[in-house]
Amino acid sequence: MFTWLSTIASKIRGWLSREHVDQEFEHELESHLEMLTEENVRRGMARDDARRAARIRLGGPTQLKETNRELQGLPMLETFLQDTRYALRMLRKNPGFTAVAVLTLALGIGANTAIFSVVYAVLLKPLPYAKAEQLFNVFQVQPQAGVMGTGWSYANFAEFREQNRVFSEMAGSQFHQLTLTGRGEPTVVSASVVTAELFTLFEEQPVLGRVFTAEDGRPGAPPVVILSETMWRRVFGAEANLVGSSIDLDKRSFTVVGIMPAAFRFPQLTESEQLWIPVVQDPIFSSWLPRRGGHWLRVVGRLKPGVSIEQAQAELDAIGARLAKEFPAENDGWAVRMSPLRELFVGKVKSALLVLLAAVGLVLLIACANIANLLLTRATSRAREMAVRSTLGAGRARIMRQLLSETAVLGLLGGAMGIALAYWGVRALSALLPASVPQVNAIRVDTFVLGFALLLSLGASCAFGLAPAVFAANSNLQASLREGGRRSGESRNRRRARNCLAAGEIALAMVLLVAAGLLLRSFAKLTAVSPGFDARHIVMTDISLPQFQYAKPQQWAAFSDELLTRVQALPGMRDSAVVVPRPIADGYVNLGFDIEGSPAASASASRTANYVAVSPDYFRVMGISLRAGRLFDRHDVASAPRVAVISQTMAWLYFPNQNPLGKRLAVGFPLNSWAPREIVGIVGDVRDVALGQEPGPMMYVPYAQAPFWGANMVVKSTLGLASVSAAIRQEVRKMDKDLPVTDVAMMPDVIEASVAQPRFRTFLLGLFAAMALCLAAIGIFGVISYSVSCRTNEIGIRVALGAQSGDVLRQVLMEGGRLAAIGLTLGLAGSLVAARLIGTLLFGVKPTDALTFAVVAVILGSVTFAASYIPALRATRVDPIVALRYE
Repeated sequence: MFTWLSTIASKIRGWLSREHVDQEFEHELESHLEMLTEENVRRGMARDDARRAARIRLGGPTQLKETNRELQGLPMLETFLQDTRYALRMLRKNPGFTAVAVLTLALGIGANTAIFSVVYAVLLKPLPYAKAEQLFNVFQVQPQAGVMGTGWSYANFAEFREQNRVFSEMAGSQFHQLTLTGRGEPTVVSASVVTAELFTLFEEQPVLGRVFTAEDGRPGAPPVVILSETMWRRVFGAEANLVGSSIDLDKRSFTVVGIMPAAFRFPQLTESEQLWIPVVQDPIFSSWLPRRGGHWLRVVGRLKPGVSIEQAQAELDAIGARLAKEFPAENDGWAVRMSPLRELFVGKVKSALLVLLAAVGLVLLIACANIANLLLTRATSRAREMAVRSTLGAGRARIMRQLLSETAVLGLLGGAMGIALAYWGVRALSALLPASVPQVNAIRVDTFVLGFALLLSLGASCAFGLAPAVFAANSNLQASLREGGRRSGESRNRRRARNCLAAGEIALAMVLLVAAGLLLRSFAKLTAVSPGFDARHIVMTDISLPQFQYAKPQQWAAFSDELLTRVQALPGMRDSAVVVPRPIADGYVNLGFDIEGSPAASASASRTANYVAVSPDYFRVMGISLRAGRLFDRHDVASAPRVAVISQTMAWLYFPNQNPLGKRLAVGFPLNSWAPREIVGIVGDVRDVALGQEPGPMMYVPYAQAPFWGANMVVKSTLGLASVSAAIRQEVRKMDKDLPVTDVAMMPDVIEASVAQPRFRTFLLGLFAAMALCLAAIGIFGVISYSVSCRTNEIGIRVALGAQSGDVLRQVLMEGGRLAAIGLTLGLAGSLVAARLIGTLLFGVKPTDALTFAVVAVILGSVTFAASYIPALRATRVDPIVALRYE
């Protein structure tokens, strides 16, 4: 071991002090020469003859020096450095080729690195939690009713946590907004409502103070709160004595007991400013704790070391069956499932990100094919150089190593520039990323991403450099030397390789263009779909009512009624209404119901509908059409008979072949009421969840009869966003100066924001497809141009023998047409596969959409024709005298 290390150290010293080693060897060589000369003189030879004989016996000094350098130095490293220096000289000698190749490669590597940085941060990088591989999302499903993932009731969660033996800890969470007062202007803050075990589950320690204890999670415990470090610094100015003091949330005093690190985000992954309160202290969810039938609590568990997923699932099944037997009304038909916590974060974006990564990978392949074509062209022009090298003794492996060194240098230069572009690309992507993409890990070009970029550069170098190097090393020596200074014709194998690369570029470009075309058509249909209401000139606002101050539904109704009266009295704001929840902006509230006179639905096939509380003018303001019956009016107050309006889909789904008007529904809201309501009207369907989701059954109730918390408003006005917002804020301040008005936005902007994710992936895939199309066009142009230049003599002979310009033009265009036909045929098969892979991302478009395939084929055919036409036109202008001058 020490001998080997000593040898390596000696070789490194010899390589670093090369001149000194050469001088020592020269002195030693001269000493040996003198010794041999003296020995020959003693044998009777003349001194000159003796020295000559000594030189012959000793050998050539140059060869001896080279041998000594190999023994004393690092020959492989020296050869590598020689190849690298020569590669740099050759690239510097051809600046045009170098610039085109490096820029092409930089675009491909930069785009790949930027997209990979997003994929790595979202899909691959471990979650920023201790032993994150042990964390699992535990949820309930009801396959018979199509419910494939929902939360728990607190009562069920408590029993599972107590009875299971496979999780070391379990915790539940939810979130909503609370109003912070007493710190300047009232503001709405993001509040995470959690069970006391949450921070213990994640093994997270606070920056200051403590985490929740079991005592904090018991009913009747003093209200406590934990702040995020970002909120502590921005909202509270990093007050050193904040821990132990009180803050007012929804007009109730909470004691700050801890500050969590800024890096910790859960359950709200996109909110850096958030706070945590125990669920027993929450003004909304604390009242839901005794209800076993709800499914509102999100549960996470930490699997014990050594316990397999199969073992854990078996125990969850056993406990679930036991609860279904004990509480059949609430648990019959429900099952418990578990999945890695990461799936909870990335489930909705995983497919889109992988599609983008595959697309940008195809762009890099097309770029590599282009560079390979350029290198094949250079290999043909450097055939004489390679022949001379072979004649002087360079072996095939030595020539390939030299050429691969050049491509490696080219790849590293492109990689370096690509990394620089990736830094810019990551910043641009971070700004474009929709809010639905979780950013638990920061998206940046870190060490792992840099390593990926380096491997990508080396891999790309091999991809585009290997074939040209093989062709160059296998060149015909005699033919290359015989050509002399003239341009040599291209061999059949090289021409076939170049044509295959060009056809491959067309095929890959077709795959990308078809995928981009399908997504573009899908996005166009998505944005063209009617939401079921008229969004023009609609302004939406959210007035958050503190739950401890406005604790009773009668207070919510009184506040909303007074605010609506005030706003409708303002000029230009007559068309105003109250709605909770707001369509698209607030999600939805899905509640179960029964129909009087119909058999009760089983637990596995319950009747549900999205529930909306509205003021009488809501349908008129939003332009929702009445299909039958009547709408709400001023007489539908709390003391009046309870009524409801349903959507067309609800009428079709739950009242087939009958008239729903006059039927009575029993709805479990307000809580535990189940008071019957008469259906008095049917209205058109509304896409209240998302534009891409088909309208589901909906029921509307008068806000005065069943108010929700909050006072969300919609105002139809031509006054503009700023004027409407200022007017509403002024009226709210007159009623209660501690109420914030938030989420003020135009309805068209809300709808546009709801399609941010499909817009993001469509834009990026379209950009990659455009890059692929440009690269393919350049590749085809290069192949046809070089083919024409190699066939100049042939074309000259044809023209001399009477060929017309049209014949020459047609022949060259047919060559481009053959490439297009082969590429489109190969691309069709790849496009069909790609289209099926992105099928889940499409809306209103089939993966086999014939129009998209036809348009893409026409575009690629036209681009191929345009790329072939310029070289073909140049071929028609060949002068036969000039072309045949050297024949």
